[in-house]
Formats: sequence, structure tokens, C-alpha cells
Amino acid sequence: MKISVNRSEKLGKYHDITRWQNSTLRYSPPEDFPEHMAKEIGRAKIMRTWITLDEYYDYRTGEFYPDYDIGVARYPIEELHYPYDWSTIVPAPSGTRFVAYLTSHAKQADEVLLNVRRFEREVSDGIITYEEYERIFEKAVEYCKELAPNIRYIECCNEIEVRPFGQLSAEEYVKIYLCAHRAIKRLNEKHSYEIPLELGGFAAAKPIQFWDLVHDVVKGLKAEGIEMDFYSYHFYALSATIGLVGSKKYDEAKLSPVEKLRHLTALHNDMLHEFDLPKKKVFLNEVGYSRTTGVDGDAIYNAAGLISLLIFFACGDEPEMYPFPWCTFHNPDLQISFTQFLLREDGSYAMTPNGVAIKMLHNLKGEKLGVSVSEALSRDGDYCALAVEDEEGISVLCVNASGESIFGELEIAGMPAGAHTVRRFLCDSSHNNCVTGKKCNGKSIEQTGEACCETRADGTLKHIFALEKFSFLLFQIDF
Repeated sequence: MKISVNRSEKLGKYHDITRWQNSTLRYSPPEDFPEHMAKEIGRAKIMRTWITLDEYYDYRTGEFYPDYDIGVARYPIEELHYPYDWSTIVPAPSGTRFVAYLTSHAKQADEVLLNVRRFEREVSDGIITYEEYERIFEKAVEYCKELAPNIRYIECCNEIEVRPFGQLSAEEYVKIYLCAHRAIKRLNEKHSYEIPLELGGFAAAKPIQFWDLVHDVVKGLKAEGIEMDFYSYHFYALSATIGLVGSKKYDEAKLSPVEKLRHLTALHNDMLHEFDLPKKKVFLNEVGYSRTTGVDGDAIYNAAGLISLLIFFACGDEPEMYPFPWCTFHNPDLQISFTQFLLREDGSYAMTPNGVAIKMLHNLKGEKLGVSVSEALSRDGDYCALAVEDEEGISVLCVNASGESIFGELEIAGMPAGAHTVRRFLCDSSHNNCVTGKKCNGKSIEQTGEACCETRADGTLKHIFALEKFSFLLFQIDF
């Protein structure tokens, strides 16, 4: 891998690409976690939160549970009308209840996106009426807005096309969305919120694979004279490839992860044009590289791929799409591949490679510099390095998102004469990796090396390095 940085090519201010964050109700963290997270990776611009309607309300008894015990099933799975994702639900290890979960996350965010899910099958199958669903939806959102006034975005349902979340048809989802639309309209009129509520969806898990479903939902809403206030999609690079192959969409499956994102954007924009709809915010509100696994090595595999995807967004190629990496905190036995933080037995938190990746990107400050990358072995090689400069020096983040170990050369043109200290912060299987690195405690990002490099006569500084497969390295070069 050869990384060439040109100090004379200024590309504008680097805007933190990690400001959009995810929480979970499937393994909720302790109440003090959001504050710790904000200290480590920054305050969220938008925090994605959740309310599960079947935990908030029991349609069999008509009883509401405003401060429900998260992840504690009220009935055995075999007694449920539909199992949803209950088989993988683990009650919060800290015993965090709903009010503490929502308010602690909302406190560490400028705005909140609230996903409202479950009862999708009960209402579609006629177990509860659409009128009843609409009433429950409205009451749940009103209640959450009282707890967290900075809730702005309401997301109707999650991953609508997959079995654990209802596996809805376009017609079924449109009917549910219309209930949500009427509920949100009434709430805005009733309360005249300082931050009005906006409604959107689909939170589609595999939007390219199931684009016909997405298209037909928008077509159905258009026929009702309704536009979404925002759109949401999920993108998991490996799962997308596997799903597209299974659907025999081989051309799309052959695309690189970044090319798949560009293809998704093209599909979305073509759909807006077809239905004469205005552009709205697009939340890519789950982003990952791996599959969902508890395999330790997948943590750094996901982190390396995630960096490449976020560098793509940092370059400003998709200014209307906002990436939310999945997930700040999750069950390591189920999703070590994605979680950014772990809870230790002593109550402290540790950063996984995913957390280290986010923190490195968050810590970058200054103006973006021109970068070219060659011999990266990654199909998205152009997005394997990012360089920024401020008054203290230059930071270069590079990633080996390939499955082979590589040697690398960093070259920076236009450096001041003299000697410069190059500090290295490496994340690989042994370093800055609390999952597989036995000596890493995950409490901070540790420096892993340092070198003194002399600027050459032509004004360039060169530094040689090596990277394992699926690893990444942050250079800090002093002036």
C-alpha cells in the first residue's frame, strides 16, 4: 500500500463523521453508559433509540407498562401470536428499565430518532385493529416525547422485510404507516412541539435486494398523497453480498461495498424522480461490514471495513446520506462483530476495535488534505486513507481492509525541513484490541510506536509500515 498525501491540496474542513449513533433494546447498557460513551466518542448529533410496543402495552389485558423491564418477556414465545426476535433477546445485564434507557441516551444527544416497532403482525393479521394500533402508537410516542423533548424523528417499524420484524408486504406496511402518519399529525397539532415530530421509514434491512418492496411502499404512500419526512435504510456489506447472490442479482453482488452504496443512492434518487418527490434526509441508520456474529475476530474485521465506508462518507461523496454505525453497545455473545464497547465485570467499559475505529475518526481535527492510495488490495482502495492537518501537525488514518498482510509506505509532500516525530497507534489482533489482544484493557488508545523522520531535499517525508489483514493505523506527525 502506498499512501501519498499532498499538503498543498486543501479539501475543506473535516466534519466528524461519527456524530450519528445507535443504541439497542436487545441488550441495553447501564444508565451511566451514554455519558461514558459521549466522553469517549463525542456527543451524538442524532441518537437512535427504540420503544417496543409489545413490552410497553399488553393487548391481551389492555395494560400499559410505562417503565417496562427491558427484554423481559411477559409470555413464553410459544404463546405469542408472532415470535419476532424474542429468541435472541437478553434482558439488560444491569437491570436498566425503559425510562432510564431513553432519558440517559437522549441526554447525550442533540436530537433523538425513536424507532417504534412490534405489533406489525398482530395488526396485519387482524389480532388487533388498525384503530387500536394507531391509538397505542400515538400514546407511546407522546409518552416518549414527554420523557425526551429532543425526539424529532419517528421511525415507523424496523427492517420491515425480514422475518424477525414482521416480514411485511408493501401493502401491509403502507396501512401501518398511515396509522403512524395520522398519530404524528395529531400529536404535532395538539402540542405544537418546539421540536416538531417527523415521520419516516422503512429501516429496510436489505434495500438493494428488496428494492421492489421499497418502491411499492413509496408508490402506495404516493397514492395516498403522503410523503415520508425522511428515508432510512440499513447497509451490511457482507450480508448484502450474500443476500444478492441468493436472489440471483449477480451484477449487484459483484459491486464493492462503496459501489453498492452508490447503487443504493442511484436507486433511491431514481425512485424520487419517478414519483416526483422532493429530496429528504436519508438515514443509513445501521451500517456494518461483517455479519452478525459472536466470533471474536469479526470485531476487527468489521472495524476495518467500517473505516473504509466512513472515509467514503467523510469525503463528501454522499452529502445527503447520514451513516449510523451499528452499534455502540450490544450483547458480545451475539454481536461482538458490531459492538463498540464492552462492560467489564468490575463495571468499567472497554473499547473494542469498533470503538477504537470510531474514536480515531472522532479525534481527527483540521482540514482534509489530498490523498491518493495505490496497491491497497482492497476494491475500495481510494477510501483506505484519510489525512487532516491542523496547527499541531498532520494525522493520517489508514486501513488494510483486505484479507492479506501488507507492507506500506506513507509519503507526505510539502513538509517543513527538519526532523519530525511520527507516532503510531495501531489496531490489529494484538494491539488496541481488547477482544483478542490479551494485554489490551481497552480503556484508551495506546501508542504502539514512534519514529523520527527527516524531511528529504524534495520536501517529502517518507515512512515505512506494515499492516496485518483487517487492521488499521493512525499516524500523528508533528511539525
